[in-house]
Amino acid sequence: MHVTYFIPGPLSRGPLGFGELERRRAYLERHAAPGTTVAVQDSEEGPASIESSAEEALSVPALLAAAPRLESDGTNAIIVGCFGDPGLCAAREVTRIPVVGPGQASGHLAAQLGDRFAVLTVVDEVVPSVYRQMRGHGLEGFVSEVRAVDVPVLELRSRREQVLVTLEDEGRAAMANGADTIVLGCMTMGFLDLTRDLQERLGVPVVNPVVAALKAAEGMVAAGLAPSAQAYPAPRKQLAEVSVGSADGQMGDEGRGQPLEQP
Repeated sequence: MHVTYFIPGPLSRGPLGFGELERRRAYLERHAAPGTTVAVQDSEEGPASIESSAEEALSVPALLAAAPRLESDGTNAIIVGCFGDPGLCAAREVTRIPVVGPGQASGHLAAQLGDRFAVLTVVDEVVPSVYRQMRGHGLEGFVSEVRAVDVPVLELRSRREQVLVTLEDEGRAAMANGADTIVLGCMTMGFLDLTRDLQERLGVPVVNPVVAALKAAEGMVAAGLAPSAQAYPAPRKQLAEVSVGSADGQMGDEGRGQPLEQP
């Protein structure tokens, strides 16, 4: 089984560098089941980090251009490399393979572990969009609240110990307000490898979106399942042209993606 973790932005050309892609691949491989190989790719276009609905929207063209290509190259499942699940439904319309949204996978997993979960995310500006996201996934009734650690995405790694302390504080505050499960609301936060420490400190389940998405992808492939064509039908007409860096601006004929042309 081959899973691709696709980052819809130029993460490797930012302050974390190309080494961050390999670090993330190694982390995913450590948590993958035997027989699963994982690739990590980013895009040449899009925002370096995603901390707003506007940046989510800017990241979608990269995913839409890459998804059919990844399918034709032999990927069995794609993980969207952002907790906000940007472009999730659209990517499912242009491929025949599972496309997993970490936010959706994490929220549904948390809903099976307790009655009310809190999402701990990066900055306050993200909080409203996480509420909208969970509502869109049918999880509004399970969300107790969304709280932020007030650390930008690209600073999380360099401030790991501070983030862990703040996550503990915010987690305890959320538990005092009724949460019995915690979800980390950022993929970079998930790659900090602090889930076990936080879970031991809080004494409640802590869902890492990286692992939740990986296991959802593996489970779908192993079960021979993919998103329903009734729920995610292929576009009837050809899509407007998209020009996105490494994807060469083309969606090929393979899978459900259609050749691009101007409307």
